[in-house]
Amino acid sequence: MIAPRKILAIKLRSLGDTILMTAPLLELRKTYPNAEIDVVVSRRWASLLENHPAVDRILTYERHKDISSRTKALARLAITLRKNHYDWVLNFHASPSSATLSFATGAKMRSVHFHGHQDRNRHSTVVVPGKGMLKPIIERDMDTVRALGIHSPVGTMPRIFLKDEEIQQARTQLQKHGFTKPLLAIGLGASRPTKSWPVEKYAAVALQWCRETQGSALCLVSQDEDPLAQGFFRALDQQIIQLPAINERAKLRARIGCEVGLPLREMSAMIAQATVYLGNDSGPKHIAVALGIPTVTVFGPEDPFEWHPYPQATHRILHIENLPCRKDGPTDLQGDMKPWCGVNVCTEEKHRCMQDITEAQVYQVCRELQTGIQK
Repeated sequence: MIAPRKILAIKLRSLGDTILMTAPLLELRKTYPNAEIDVVVSRRWASLLENHPAVDRILTYERHKDISSRTKALARLAITLRKNHYDWVLNFHASPSSATLSFATGAKMRSVHFHGHQDRNRHSTVVVPGKGMLKPIIERDMDTVRALGIHSPVGTMPRIFLKDEEIQQARTQLQKHGFTKPLLAIGLGASRPTKSWPVEKYAAVALQWCRETQGSALCLVSQDEDPLAQGFFRALDQQIIQLPAINERAKLRARIGCEVGLPLREMSAMIAQATVYLGNDSGPKHIAVALGIPTVTVFGPEDPFEWHPYPQATHRILHIENLPCRKDGPTDLQGDMKPWCGVNVCTEEKHRCMQDITEAQVYQVCRELQTGIQK
């Protein structure tokens, strides 16, 4: 096979998906160090690929709600991409529109991977291996690369790369606010309410962490997740007021904070200061993994198999297995798709997939990671 001069990678998905794409991008760079590698990602997440050694240029797409505006934006992007004369196009998690975009580039070699087990890989010129098999999401992305004859080992980790000045700025900010190590970073948000562990439980873990480690805790939420932060602090204040030592209350409260609506790279630099990251199954967890920070993830309605493709030694999970209320999800071709639950608000089961995971269980795992790091 002739080595490609220009490669385009496409992934118009969520924050976590965008970060996971960096693993196969690193394999592409390793195999073709002299190729030009461009990426097309959602504008909202594009900054995380800045300063990445496997990316030469970032092109962005913003999905409009209006169909007419969306069609025009895709057409303009297709024209731009076609002018770049790519040899290869890899579409890691295709949709009908992004697959059409792949075809419109005019590239002769196209590895287009629809992750739906029953979906045909439209506009792909190669056969993507592993179709219809239940796999972690990162391995499906790797299959898109393997389809082009590139050896991609199982277990390759995603990476994002911050600048020294970004790291230093975050460190200075934490010192300014009097936050001490060890630092527990906490992600309160999730893509839907049923994927969120209750904020009062996070508050309990943060308080115990600060009391027993003499460290600090920092919540990180997006602008539209500010109500979660407010709920966290209401619960925290209710728990602190019950402490018998009055002078301890103020000291503890001063070491528990929250950053709301930070730009992605600033938030990532804050996460990079953490000893342990604790959160729901959401994008910031993948940021922590890509920065090499140990993580603890609380899973509820969805199974970790696909969305937590990380070594358990440093990236721990809490998940209640075999709940009969997880009834959604089509089967794959082998019939072993993991069951999950797609409701936004749980009324019948009282959200027991999350509620039954205790603060003590979560805190213990966080401390095990922290003490393991110290050794």
